[in-house]
Amino acid sequence: MSPNFLRAVPFAFVLAFATGGIVAAQAQAPRPSVARCDPTKLAVTAWDDCLRKAEAESSKGVDDTLTKAKAAIDARTDLSGQQRALLKRQIGDSNDLWLRYRNHLCQNVVPILAGPKAKLFEENLGCIVDTNMARQAELEALILRK
Repeated sequence: MSPNFLRAVPFAFVLAFATGGIVAAQAQAPRPSVARCDPTKLAVTAWDDCLRKAEAESSKGVDDTLTKAKAAIDARTDLSGQQRALLKRQIGDSNDLWLRYRNHLCQNVVPILAGPKAKLFEENLGCIVDTNMARQAELEALILRK
């Protein structure tokens, strides 16, 4: 056996193991929108209704968590009043920028990536639900950080 072959065999095993782990992780963790509104288990109209409801609830969740984050900033005694006001304004500004990002991503990028046969309205709503869930987790992490 050649030395190149002996070096390639362990590399191939590592690559196969890593690729298998990624595929298994993707198979176990569907998008939040799919976990909540599975198109394989719902009729088309029920799927649309589910996605609309999930979008409304996840958007409200982001708004509620943003309010909690600002309240947590108000409760901090280690910051001056000016620092608290500045931090709340900056978090609000970052959320405004995030909304622009989310809307652009979900309205312009994701539908193209979904392909010509995709259901664009559902892809858009699913993207909004997915990004809202991620944003809510980000804001919750900010509340816990000190």
